[in-house]
Parts: sequence; C-alpha cells; structure tokens
Amino acid sequence: RLCVSVRDYYCYMLQTRPGIFNPILCGARLLQQWGVDMYIKIESCRLKWYRKNQTKIRADLYKGVVDAITSGETRASAVGVRIVLPGTYPG
Repeated sequence: RLCVSVRDYYCYMLQTRPGIFNPILCGARLLQQWGVDMYIKIESCRLKWYRKNQTKIRADLYKGVVDAITSGETRASAVGVRIVLPGTYPG
C-alpha cells in the first residue's frame, strides 16, 4: 500500500524493540490515556470512512426515508440522513 493506516501507525509505535528506549511504553497512566485517545482516533477515522463511502457499502438498499415515513414522521427536516454501518462494526 502507498499509505499507512492510522491503526498500523499506532501499532508500530507500541512495539518493543531491543536496545531502543520507547517513552510511550514507560508512561504508566499516561500510556493508558494515550491508548484511549488513539483508539478514539482510529474509530473516528473508521466512522468517517463509512460516512463518505455509503455507495461502496450499498447503503441505498436500505430505504431510510420510506422507513421514517411509515413510522409516522411527516416533517422532512426531522427525517435526517441515515448512515448505514455494516453488521461487522462493533457497538
């Protein structure tokens, strides 16, 4: 690949290497906070990809507007835009 994903980069940063000091791994509680922050960054990148690539995951097969109208919603401003996530997405 030409580009490195965010996940691959942070996995690279967390590796231990003999003879090379890694300050990230010696951070104790700061390491935990860094790990949480990087997890949030990775998940936001994944969600951004799903938002921008709805045609690739065939989101048009899900009739969101028709579902909203059949549930009783009549105002178009309240319907909004539906973002479809795949079944493999956790949470």
